[in-house]
Amino acid sequence: MTQTPPAAGDPTARLQELEKALSEERAARARAEAANRAKSELLATVSHEVRTPMGAIISMAELLLGTSLNDRQRHYAETLQQSGRGLLTLLNEILDYSKLEAGRFELELVSFDFTELMDSVGEGLKARSDEKELASSIDIAEGFPAKLLGDPVRIRQILNNLIDNALKFTERGSVRVRAGYGHDGDEIVLRFEVCDTGLGLTAQQIARLFEPYEQGDSSVAVKYGGTGLGLSIARQLAQLMGGDLGCESVPDQGSMFWFTIRAREAGKAAPGHMAAPGAANAALGPLSGHVLIVEDNDINQMLIAAYLEQFGLSHETAVNGKEAVNMMQRRRFDVVLMDIMMPVMDGLEATKQIRALGAPAAKVPIVALTANAMRGDRETYLAAGMDGYVSKPVSAADLFTALAEHLGIEPQGVVASV
Repeated sequence: MTQTPPAAGDPTARLQELEKALSEERAARARAEAANRAKSELLATVSHEVRTPMGAIISMAELLLGTSLNDRQRHYAETLQQSGRGLLTLLNEILDYSKLEAGRFELELVSFDFTELMDSVGEGLKARSDEKELASSIDIAEGFPAKLLGDPVRIRQILNNLIDNALKFTERGSVRVRAGYGHDGDEIVLRFEVCDTGLGLTAQQIARLFEPYEQGDSSVAVKYGGTGLGLSIARQLAQLMGGDLGCESVPDQGSMFWFTIRAREAGKAAPGHMAAPGAANAALGPLSGHVLIVEDNDINQMLIAAYLEQFGLSHETAVNGKEAVNMMQRRRFDVVLMDIMMPVMDGLEATKQIRALGAPAAKVPIVALTANAMRGDRETYLAAGMDGYVSKPVSAADLFTALAEHLGIEPQGVVASV
């Protein structure tokens, strides 16, 4: 029997068609979200696996540079360290872009000293511009508040990205940075400009510049390298901080990249999440105390032990969380450095079990050592009972600052060497 089709304008049939279309759209959206989650989780796993050996390469080069080397050996070690940092930058860009794309990116809200931030950026600019025999300067408008609330790590990331590009594409002349500000109610609007006398860009190139994987034209990628993600990430970060990022340029005369962000004066809003220790200016002087290293990777054990010996700290090592819990019951430690991903028992479970022990073990500060970088990781560490974290690759300065804080010591003293 042939079924008669619904009459034109039949509301029931139309409703069924709409419900079917909505169901298909919801299913497609669910598949896309699942794919994004899977991609983000894969990249987080890859990031952890790659950052661990990359951290060892960078840290080993750092330790090597602290020894007596002849000029050729020092050049080799510096090249090794610079190459490792370059690879880590590419990895971080890919991971950042994935987090931004998946809506899983989180900004910090911490108090920071604006002058110290700009001094640090200026030191890096001068060192690299001197290598290319370029003039450079940092010009800061008068009257900046001494302390701001915001995300200094991401501000530095945007500035360094723009400075890196300016230096890369400028063969003669100068690279100059300007910082100004204005007020919008309780908020401070910061504006940064990075000006160079380099290649310059056409209007067509600028139009493509902030798209992912674009670099102005194909010859740029061949000659200068890079992923083409840096500017896209920088613009998205500026927008997340309530501002924007753009470019003005004249071919063969140079470019001016600018970005704005919003911040507040420290004391006018409460800090947000636990932040990684800022240790750019920490002096790596002597400390005292007994530290438990909980780390399953042999190379990382060796690196962290070398740093602790630099700092004047004694230490013991556990290769997994279960062993750490047992050692905490038998011995007295002043700080625990806890890896997160380990066999037998991971760092989160070990932390929970240590916190369930009686005093004094339950009160010992626990600092996470982590290559994880996804949104919510730090909240997870806090909820498990940890007191702070140091990101991998572990730098001597960050580790020293974290240890000094939890040992109740101001980061002062003479710089140690291996």
